[in-house]
Amino acid sequence: MALLATAFGPQAHAEDEADELARLRATVMRMEKAMQEMQGQIAELQKQKKSPAPAASLSAANKPSLTPAEAVKTKPTPDAAKLSDSRSMMRHRETVTGDNLSAPRPGNAPMDPTYQGFMHIPDTTTWIKLGGYAKVDSIVDSTKMGNPNKFSTGGIPVEGEANFGKGQEYALHAKQSRFNVELRTPSPFGSVRFFYENDFFANSASPDMEYNLRHFYGQVANVTVGQTWTTFFDPDTIPDTLDFAGPGSQSILRQPQVRYTFSPIADHMHVALAVEQPKSDIGALPAGATTRTSMPDITGHWRLEGAVGHVQVGGLARSLAWEGAAGAEDSVFAWGTNISGTLNLRGNDSLVASLTYGDGMGRYIQDLPAGSGAVVDASGRLNTLSGWGGHVGYRHFWADRWRSEFSIGTVEMETAGEQGPKAYDRTLYSEVNLIWAPSKRFYVGLGYLYGSKTTRDGSEGDAHRIQMSMQFKLF
Repeated sequence: MALLATAFGPQAHAEDEADELARLRATVMRMEKAMQEMQGQIAELQKQKKSPAPAASLSAANKPSLTPAEAVKTKPTPDAAKLSDSRSMMRHRETVTGDNLSAPRPGNAPMDPTYQGFMHIPDTTTWIKLGGYAKVDSIVDSTKMGNPNKFSTGGIPVEGEANFGKGQEYALHAKQSRFNVELRTPSPFGSVRFFYENDFFANSASPDMEYNLRHFYGQVANVTVGQTWTTFFDPDTIPDTLDFAGPGSQSILRQPQVRYTFSPIADHMHVALAVEQPKSDIGALPAGATTRTSMPDITGHWRLEGAVGHVQVGGLARSLAWEGAAGAEDSVFAWGTNISGTLNLRGNDSLVASLTYGDGMGRYIQDLPAGSGAVVDASGRLNTLSGWGGHVGYRHFWADRWRSEFSIGTVEMETAGEQGPKAYDRTLYSEVNLIWAPSKRFYVGLGYLYGSKTTRDGSEGDAHRIQMSMQFKLF
């Protein structure tokens, strides 16, 4: 046995070692395979982590933030086709007041087709623009005027009146400062525009800044509802004056109305009709008597626009009536017509003009005192007063930042004995100015104004004014 063990022992031991090595190799191979599988899984996870998730699966909270430069590039821009139903042919005429920007336009056509200054309201289809300006006027008058804050020629004192011959008067105010908001949005019925504006001229003769609503209206396509310029008036012909009032012949009147614009009648032509708030401005009323309104004021205009400017013809029809406590009463029909327009000249120079005539127009000529539409005579009969007025304004640019405007206007009215010897007969208004506008947001202007007034009895008076204005615009 010992001989057998000695003969076979080493061979058996070698076989055992070979089996052990084979098992170890198999184990190592299995481990290597498992590690390769794990590495593959890790690589796949890293690949998924680097690739962006589908846009539909990103929540608002998980959206990647943008750098300021990227944000500017991705800023939404207005879609002009949705915010307006037409395109205006009118060239924006930059003025101190910017009154033409507040006027309703056919199809809500903007004066600026680029919608500069509009901001998108997030999560809506609405765009908003904030506007307005801060303006201060420093005024020196040669005599005491009826209104120290605006050059109203109807308030110039004539010989025989209390303020006639009084000395120089100074005023400084910021009442013309304004704030406005404009909203635009598309709708199934057409483009929608909402416009709001106020100034601080509620009590125009007071130095205090008292809130005054100018515009508050909405317009859907060609339907306008709310308070804005009377449809009889042409705000594109307001001269570029530093003075708040401007020529007294203008029909600067804003009142509640419902307006519809028929557009286009033909190329660049439209017609607008409106019913507006009535007011019987009647003078010489008997004691205890009151005015009465039996119908709205009916206003309208026809207008043709083009690259060289525009022409507009307006019309007015209204009823004036009064009634007394004892049953006495009377009513009359009043009317007016107006022709106005602009002419674009070489460069940025321009010309504006307007001529108004009517019978019983009264408050539709801004310079006239209250009660100038008609008067009640001794027999109780109501008699309308006829009159006319007109103005012309020429603006010239001396350089890109320097401009001047010369404006002149006049009004002549029929008078009645019931109004007294100092009744308004005729006036003259004029202004020449020099405006320096180093930027679109700021200007300084210096103006000289002259006006005169004549009354029924032939009394006369005149006034001179030096005005310096400074303005900062929001947009």
